Amino acid sequence: MNRIRIAVIDDDSLIRLGICSSVDWGRHGYEVVGEAENGESGWEMIQRVRPDVVFLDISMPVMDGIDVLKLMQQSGVRTRAVILSCHDDFHLVKEAMKNGAYDYLRKSEINGDNLLCVLDEICQTLLEGDLSGEQAAARGGWENYSNRYSSLKRLVTGRGGAGESAAQARWLAIKEKELYCVTFAVAGYQQVIQRYDEGYPFTLEHGVVNLSKDVLRQRTAEVELFVLKENQYVLLLSGADRREELFSLLEQMASVLKNYLNVEVLFGVGGVVQSFSALPGAFRQAVYSQKLHYFRPGERIIQETRPPEDTMGGPVFSRLAQEVRDMAEQKNYPQLFAALKETIQWLRRHSGRNLDADGITEFLRETVRSLLVQEGKAPDHALIKLQNCGTLEETEDFFGELQKEVQPGGAAQNHYLIRAATEYIQKNLSRGDISLGEIADYLMISKSYLCRLFQKKLGVSVQHYIHNIRIEKAKEYLNDFHLKIYEIAELTGFNSSTHFNIVFKKIMNCTPVEYRNGLRH
Repeated sequence: MNRIRIAVIDDDSLIRLGICSSVDWGRHGYEVVGEAENGESGWEMIQRVRPDVVFLDISMPVMDGIDVLKLMQQSGVRTRAVILSCHDDFHLVKEAMKNGAYDYLRKSEINGDNLLCVLDEICQTLLEGDLSGEQAAARGGWENYSNRYSSLKRLVTGRGGAGESAAQARWLAIKEKELYCVTFAVAGYQQVIQRYDEGYPFTLEHGVVNLSKDVLRQRTAEVELFVLKENQYVLLLSGADRREELFSLLEQMASVLKNYLNVEVLFGVGGVVQSFSALPGAFRQAVYSQKLHYFRPGERIIQETRPPEDTMGGPVFSRLAQEVRDMAEQKNYPQLFAALKETIQWLRRHSGRNLDADGITEFLRETVRSLLVQEGKAPDHALIKLQNCGTLEETEDFFGELQKEVQPGGAAQNHYLIRAATEYIQKNLSRGDISLGEIADYLMISKSYLCRLFQKKLGVSVQHYIHNIRIEKAKEYLNDFHLKIYEIAELTGFNSSTHFNIVFKKIMNCTPVEYRNGLRH
């Protein structure tokens, strides 16, 4: 067999020397055919010597590794690229993988064993992919990572045309028979990635994918696995005769990932389909099934093929939701949190139903956001914590902590200066020229003391508090469809519609018009 030709492109001469001298390449069937110290000279070298594999640094002077990958794709160069990355290169590594990189190695992990491990896997793919010229042309670069990823993504999301599916179908490992779509994720992801080099997630992702593929390939050849986005993996299988057979395979995957990575994974399974054109529907079912783990923490695999019910419109839940909104508006926090607890208990009792996961999540998010904005506090940090709650139990604990935070804030409102300041702001909200100095003069205190008081008691600046109160008032006015946007801007004290739009979008992540359109629907 001919030797596999390798090249090294890195601006660090010690890295180049380390790779070239760390292994007796000839004894293992490899040959180093070139080196380069930057992307420009590296690209010239690739064109000249046509290596089978190139070790490519991401960050280099003159031309970086991403640009080299793009040139390789544009020119149809079939050299496999192994990215060399530093500790903090995660986003660049992701970009490189999407632009055709085959694999990656962190520079701190470069040693003979790791180099040989990566190269031996590439060698195997080169042997498996030894196609005739006619086949390679028809394949159209399908073996390329980025093409494969993009095509699989379009296949499950329904964004590719029927012609594209037909053209690529014969190069897929899966067949149009007894097709299953499975999505899965690592439970407690934000806590788990802290074990991987201070939150560096690509190491975890790489481990999950490789271990899962090892398990799957022992049981079936008809499988495709890819990462749709961070912590969302998509698995496509065909030929599974029985649902029990699929579930057994997933349990085996979960067991291996637990043993080797010490992570729990949760699966969502769509209904079985018989064609690629039906995969988007199966994918939506799988995604929905995975969301139901929030309500059913005791289940590892969920398959729910029924569409979500109208949970928000049901008589009991709608009553509880309205009670939560009313108590929030009245600042009756004991009753508010009691109603939230009753809501969570109701959801727990009805966890086996096909609940509207998205609607419930949005209701809880809006409750937290409105509550904190009403208190003059920025909601961003709390919303992130809520989003990271993976179960109803964790959400209940979150609201318990929020209650401790908010009720002292409510007590702070009883501080006579805070109460007087907030009442003055509410009374003069429609005036655009209300100022820090004006409020301080009204209270007969200094501006600096007023600022410190707001920060200490409410956790926000005076201006931030005023903006939040104005936007809450604007939301009420937006429910009146007879009022024009510029009229609402004037009523809430903004000196122009432009300023109103900027502040509204900063706090609500949408424009007033977009918010109002949402109310119409």
